[in-house]
Parts: sequence; C-alpha cells; structure tokens
Amino acid sequence: MKAGVFRGPGQFFIEERPQPEAAPGGVLLAVKACAVCGSDLRTLKHGNPRIAPPRVLGHEIAGDVVAVGEGVTSLQVGDRVSTGADVPCGECAPCRQGRPNNCATNLAIGYQWDGGFAEFVHLDARVLAGGPIATFGAALPYAHAALAEPLACCINGFERLPPRPGGEHLLVFGAGPIGLMLAMLGRARHGIERVTVVDPLPARRASAAPFADDVLDSEGCVEAVMDLTDGRGADVIFTANSAPSSHPQAIDCVAVRGVVNLFGGLPKDHGPVPLDTNRIHYREALVTGSHGSTPAQHAAALALIADGVVPVADLISERVSLDELPAAMERARTGEALKVMMQS
Repeated sequence: MKAGVFRGPGQFFIEERPQPEAAPGGVLLAVKACAVCGSDLRTLKHGNPRIAPPRVLGHEIAGDVVAVGEGVTSLQVGDRVSTGADVPCGECAPCRQGRPNNCATNLAIGYQWDGGFAEFVHLDARVLAGGPIATFGAALPYAHAALAEPLACCINGFERLPPRPGGEHLLVFGAGPIGLMLAMLGRARHGIERVTVVDPLPARRASAAPFADDVLDSEGCVEAVMDLTDGRGADVIFTANSAPSSHPQAIDCVAVRGVVNLFGGLPKDHGPVPLDTNRIHYREALVTGSHGSTPAQHAAALALIADGVVPVADLISERVSLDELPAAMERARTGEALKVMMQS
C-alpha cells in the first residue's frame, strides 16, 4: 500500500509499505479520509519525542472496516468508523480517575502506532477496548466524520472551564481550524454572544471572517480588544496556536473573573513565557490548559457533526489524494490552506 511516512524533521515521503493485517482484537480500516492536524505540521518541522521514525502520521481518521481480527465482536466488516488519537491504557491513575486524555502511558495513533495517511490503517486491540472509536451512518461524509477528533479536543477545552453565565465575549488567538472550531462551538453550545479572533496572517484572518464578529491582526490586538470591550476585556480566551507571544497577550486581555485556556502546545525550544501575574491576581482570573480528548468527547463530537450543530465542512479548504499530500501539508504549514483533507 501507499503511505505518508515521516522520517525525521523536514522529511515526509509517500512510500510503498506492507499492508497491515487485522491482528487478534484489532481491525483493519480502508482509510477514506484523514485530515492534517497542526500537531502533524509541528512534528514534520521539529520532530516529536513520542514518535520514532519511520512513522506513518495522521490521526483524524474515517474509514471502512475491511477485516476484523480474532475475538472482535464490537465491529464488523462494512462498518463506517471515525477514530481519533489518544488511546488510554485504562490502568494508570488518571485513567482510573476518569481522565483518560491525561493517561500516563500517552499512547496515540500516528505516534506510537502508524496512522491514517495511508491506504489502510490497523487499529490495535487497545483502541477497540477503550480508545476514541465510533461508528457512523451512510448519510455522514467520511471527511466530516474525520473531524470528530479535533472537535473533541475543542469540547474538552470548553469542559475545562468553570460554569459560565452565557452571553459572554470569546477571544480566540489563532484562526486555524481549531480556533474556528472553538468559535463555532462557543456559539452553538455555550451561549457566547460575541466572538473575536486574532491571527497574524491575512489569509487566516480572511478565513475567520464568517465565524467571528471581529477579526484582528496580532499586532496591537491587546489595545484593540480592550477598545472593543470598553476596557473590560474578554471573558473566555483560548490560545489556539503555537506562538508563545499569544500567552502574555491573552493574560493582558482577560476580564475580571475571566478564564484563559492555554490550548495550543508550544514548540519544545520555546523558552520561558513571561506572564503578568498581577493581572491574574487582581482580576481573579483563572488560567488553565487542556490536552487531547476522551473517547466520550470523541463520540459527542461525532454526534454534533452528524446533527449539523457544528458545520465542519466550512473548514475544509482542500481535498487531496495521498500523492498530493506533501505539497498540501506545506500549504497548511504556511497558512495558505485552512484544513487539508486527504481522501481516497
């Protein structure tokens, strides 16, 4: 089969690989859609300590079950399946406490296991036992179902916030797919009244315009946000990007008793990030973070997509073949493309 193989920073190639077989307890999927995630792009640029090359990347996956391993009863050939990244061990303290996205083992598809940038992907028995996997009906396009994984991460981000009164101002740093999903979710499920999105790239700001009331350049954004809010600041803030500079900007924009979610991971070599802790102190602000998602959140995300509550189709800017994927990933890295979807 063909697969997109990561061989080290800056090295991503379409290669011929042996087609996997369904091992006991596992299933084999024919990949119908696999989206490019920001973490794939960071891995391609910087590498990742969890990934030992060569590795097939891709974890936002939808496809058809084409073979089942011995002992599998939960799925059958012909099932349409959406799956995500994080696979809990089920045994460590976070897993036992109901926080599988914080699993100490931290296994993930496209990291320790080969992922979905391929014609076929094998889902290990541990994925079926407790991972993010759900079936969906024929009415839902594969490309939409593949986006349950990033939407589940956004659901987790909102669930990390304390109860909020609704009617608030949401500020999102980053107009990539995750930032725009957060904007969509805020309006659809959390009573957000006004959405402001910040991004340094003109193309990304243009992409954000349909999803936000205000779209701002990163330069001068703190002053602009304070002007928009009559000096009050934003109530709910997400840093949905990998730019360390957005973290102090977010703190500078937070309203009294507002909350900042440091959502996006930063490059390993980012260094210290200065924050105005007096701003947090005197405004009684909450600063939190979120990582990944749980299998339950993945199922919830798939249901929101299937019901049309979150119109993820609006985020897909390119649909490409596996052979076209390396060039499309470069366009995603530069911000020229929004959400790249590999389809078969």
